[in-house]
Amino acid sequence: MQTEEMPRKTIQQRFILISFCLLLAIIAAGIATNATIHEVQTVHQQQIMVGQGDVRLIRQWMTIPYVAHVYRVPSNLIYTSLQLKEDAVTRHCTLQVVAFQRKQPVDVVIHRIQSSILSYHKKHPFKPYPTPTTDRGGQRNI
Repeated sequence: MQTEEMPRKTIQQRFILISFCLLLAIIAAGIATNATIHEVQTVHQQQIMVGQGDVRLIRQWMTIPYVAHVYRVPSNLIYTSLQLKEDAVTRHCTLQVVAFQRKQPVDVVIHRIQSSILSYHKKHPFKPYPTPTTDRGGQRNI
């Protein structure tokens, strides 16, 4: 009798252990899914804010060409506002490195860039490109 009960207990223990691990995996997947959905919503919201011209999203890890591209301004505008030369070295420097080289706080550098972007957008409002559409005949209408 003892030999029959021993495998049954072992099978029950394995079943309980596997069920527990499966439950942990489902919980972990739920948490990861929730975090991913939250991050996607945050990125989407930031894209909308940037599209509306919100310059508060400029961060110290960004480079000048990146900021110019995202905010649709000429990069030489930002270089001029910071009194920098546009060359291969400064093109790859983050705003934090620029601030460190100029011995200024990063917030001062970011504020200068924000001001120059806002003044540029006042003078040159962004006009979205028309979306090409096709009618049923297959001709493109713009």
